[in-house]
Amino acid sequence: MTKGFQEEFATIDILVNSNTRTGRTDAFIVAFTKLEKQVRRLFSYTIYQNPAFTLTHYIDILAVIASKRFLDFDNYIKGFDALYPKSYENIIGNALYASFIKTDFPRIKNIRNKVLHGQPTGQGLSTSDLKTEIVVIRDWCLQVAESMMTEIGYDGLEWNSFRKCRAKNLAANYKANISGIKELEAFIETNMK
Repeated sequence: MTKGFQEEFATIDILVNSNTRTGRTDAFIVAFTKLEKQVRRLFSYTIYQNPAFTLTHYIDILAVIASKRFLDFDNYIKGFDALYPKSYENIIGNALYASFIKTDFPRIKNIRNKVLHGQPTGQGLSTSDLKTEIVVIRDWCLQVAESMMTEIGYDGLEWNSFRKCRAKNLAANYKANISGIKELEAFIETNMK
């Protein structure tokens, strides 16, 4: 278990174990946010490994990402896969990836959309059901964190995705050359829609 995972999911543990009436609902929404933040941070980290980018560029990188309103969980994985020589699926493991992407994520996203907008899910979800969904999110995030830490030296959950990997030159084998902010914007438009 990575340090980033422990720190990010500590809040969820507090909410899940609380006696508040909405603790599990709140924990579910926070867990979903961690899930989406993890893929965004992994994409940002991977982009930042390009030698063209230094600490002075992180605000520009964030501005480009923020300006692309279509970016979400699926798009960040597309971007990672279009850039990095190994796919998310290959890094995480085919069975887990297929199960989560094809079955778990669509279900969880639908629940999240309904809950976040104060709408009934139509599924009669109990506290126990929400806890089960939180476990699914937790298990996915943990597997991603551990697999990515081994592969690229970052789990996607620790703060500061704008740091260079010390272990290896990740960008040396990238599928695309992103030599500046304009190229990043073009890469996102071309590969992540």
